[in-house]
Amino acid sequence: MKDTTNIAGQFIGFQLDKLFPDLLWIVFWLLLFFWAKDIIKTAISTLLIRLKHGAGVKIGSFELQDLKVTAGSENQNTHFQVTNDNGGQREKERAGFYKTKRRVMLVHKMFKSQKDGQLYDFLIYLVPHKSNLIQVVSVDYYFGTYWGSKVFTTADRSNGFAIATSAYGPFLCSAKINFNDGESETIFRYIDFEMGDVAAMTKGKNE
Repeated sequence: MKDTTNIAGQFIGFQLDKLFPDLLWIVFWLLLFFWAKDIIKTAISTLLIRLKHGAGVKIGSFELQDLKVTAGSENQNTHFQVTNDNGGQREKERAGFYKTKRRVMLVHKMFKSQKDGQLYDFLIYLVPHKSNLIQVVSVDYYFGTYWGSKVFTTADRSNGFAIATSAYGPFLCSAKINFNDGESETIFRYIDFEMGDVAAMTKGKNE
């Protein structure tokens, strides 16, 4: 009569020997996925944003060329009507904006970035409209949660209170302008990617 207990023990031991390495690999990949899920999510979001804005993508032997704007691209717009600003309401609103912001405007320049994971570099700064920046003492910039919800303050008037940053997606910039009389005004500017096709390349570190 055969020893069925011994046979069963050998069978169970055989199965565990085969399954244990596989279980370890499954547990390893699950732990790795949960640890890196935020990184994976950010990478996928970055890839989708780059594709949305026409940037090129290369993964191994797979390459998707970036979109190009040719000289023959249609840029005329005839789908509008022209009316008069009767009563001057629109002009009053425009003049009011100039007055409350003291003719200090927020502008930006964009450059194609050479930084890993970023699409463009930006230089954001103030320009005076028929005025000057003597009245400004500092600017508090805020870009949002992707910048750690930090406020960046500059008091360098010599370069227009400029600040530089990089991004892989458009964002809203908030600039609190502090004047020398103790008052302040906040200006918002949408830092868009619309001029990306004609943006210059940022200079490398060795240039």
